[in-house]
Amino acid sequence: MTKSKRFALLQRRLKDCSPFIRSSVVVTRKPCIRKGCPACKEGRKHESCYLAVTKNGKTSVRYLPKGLVEEARRQKENYRKAQEVLDEMSEFWIEELLKKD
Repeated sequence: MTKSKRFALLQRRLKDCSPFIRSSVVVTRKPCIRKGCPACKEGRKHESCYLAVTKNGKTSVRYLPKGLVEEARRQKENYRKAQEVLDEMSEFWIEELLKKD
């Protein structure tokens, strides 16, 4: 495979990973604050989902509606795939750099 075809393939693979997010989906279960909640009385806790994002060593957490949980997980997986493609691109550019010697 030629250099330009190999790089074009990597670029297409990276584009196929879009959209992506660097995050984690966090699920918590805790009792609510309503007095007399039937679920809480039975010991069942209420589930809430959050999107956790770490930037500059600080983690921020934002509420994630249940309808977006699967999409967030899909985009999180896309980030992992994109990272793999970027690693391959880096190897490609290292090879190109060392050929100049």
